[in-house]
Amino acid sequence: MALALSLSFLLLAVAGRIAIQLYHTGDHGVRFAGMSAPLSEVVPGTLFVLSFAIHLGLILLNVFGLLNVSPVNPDWLATIGLLTGLGGIAITLAAQWQMGEAWRIGVDAKEKTALITHGLYARSRNPIYFGIFAYWIGMSIVFPHPLMWACAALCVLSTHVIVVAMEEPYLKTLHGQAFTDYCRHANRYWLF
Repeated sequence: MALALSLSFLLLAVAGRIAIQLYHTGDHGVRFAGMSAPLSEVVPGTLFVLSFAIHLGLILLNVFGLLNVSPVNPDWLATIGLLTGLGGIAITLAAQWQMGEAWRIGVDAKEKTALITHGLYARSRNPIYFGIFAYWIGMSIVFPHPLMWACAALCVLSTHVIVVAMEEPYLKTLHGQAFTDYCRHANRYWLF
């Protein structure tokens, strides 16, 4: 169950979204920190990626019998975990779709992107991250290992640093008062 959930996220929300962006814009939408970028930009992005790499590694170690993670009991808890993870993927995909051509992984301060405030973005400034957080909760229930919870915490922490230190300052500089006004009525992450 954990492997199917993980591959669904990685194939749909990462590889699939990059492919869609490339098809529609001719640009993959991924913005890596440059060689001259400060560590305050490099470290959170690297930790974000590492959280997903390590989580997939843990799952594969379990699949190949090199790590012994027992299935979740009772079954209703496994079902809740699976549905939470799938719900997180669905929210992530919907938010990516609503973002359209403005979608990016990473920030390039020289780019000018639209401020998206409709759909899920009317309630949350970061519904993609809300979906990712829900995915991590579901995954951590389905794959109950302390290192999976550590990966989830690492991802949430690095995401928050990315949002506060990079994305929000970029949007404030780009959109000025419109972004400030938007922040007053849309939550940073939560949809409710």
